[in-house]
Amino acid sequence: MIKKLQEENTDSFEMQFLKTKVDLKQDAARPETLISIGTHTYKGKQYPNDVMTAGEFSVISAPSKTRKSFFKSALEACYIGGNAKYYFSNIKSHRNENFDIISIDTEQSEYYAQRTFRRVPKMTGIDYTNYHPFRLRGLAPTERMAFIDRLLSSGKIKNPKLMFIDGVADLIDDTNDLVMSNEAATYLLKWSEDYNMHICVIIHNAYGTTKPTGHLGSAVTKKAETVFMLSSEDSEDKHSDTIVTPLYTRGMSFEKFKFNVVDGLPISRNDLEDNYGFEDYNKPFESNFDSNEESNDIPF
Repeated sequence: MIKKLQEENTDSFEMQFLKTKVDLKQDAARPETLISIGTHTYKGKQYPNDVMTAGEFSVISAPSKTRKSFFKSALEACYIGGNAKYYFSNIKSHRNENFDIISIDTEQSEYYAQRTFRRVPKMTGIDYTNYHPFRLRGLAPTERMAFIDRLLSSGKIKNPKLMFIDGVADLIDDTNDLVMSNEAATYLLKWSEDYNMHICVIIHNAYGTTKPTGHLGSAVTKKAETVFMLSSEDSEDKHSDTIVTPLYTRGMSFEKFKFNVVDGLPISRNDLEDNYGFEDYNKPFESNFDSNEESNDIPF
């Protein structure tokens, strides 16, 4: 098999050789920080805790009904900016131009997917035209993978810098298939490097554990820059806070924090209590985005 591959890829080997050889004399560029959470002190100076950098990918891992998509919306909104800082003051964007954001949902119907995507302009208070949501429920697993690959290579999204995949398990037929799982993880690595972007994927935990589902869960967590673990403060109370814990981080770890949902939008517990108070919460601004729909209180 190796001999056949060598015969077929003689020309491409020269390109691979130049691309993969590491020059120890030339300093590698520091990866571009997209999102940080909190800060740390080093030699008397404060530095951001990088959780999402260009060229890497991260994982949001959680049991069912622990507001995974709400946290995804919070990260998307905070990266865009605007009024999102009033909801999560600890999540900082380092965006310095109008980069494109791709948000992919694999499991929801059009109605519920749209409600989820609309949280972002509601939180930011602006209509960020470089935010591109897609719903892939109607495609087969292999078609979803192919669609994402074609979407990135087509040039329709000019300058992608951040991509979320809500339901990475839906990109393959069997999350316990070792070959399929490694292939999916390899695509995440390839896409993030080829397009110098950060990819964040959402995956369920195996029932009763903190481990992401199947071989796919193991494959993506081993290679991720950051693994966010979400859990409910009280699994018997659907109104209890969601806890965000840094399960694994390649850089400096951030302090775990809590968030809840008010009027259909996620907000960190600290911002809720410090600025407004839970019972008498009032929005500090008016959003320029009006979807004319009722509050979204669905706990996913």
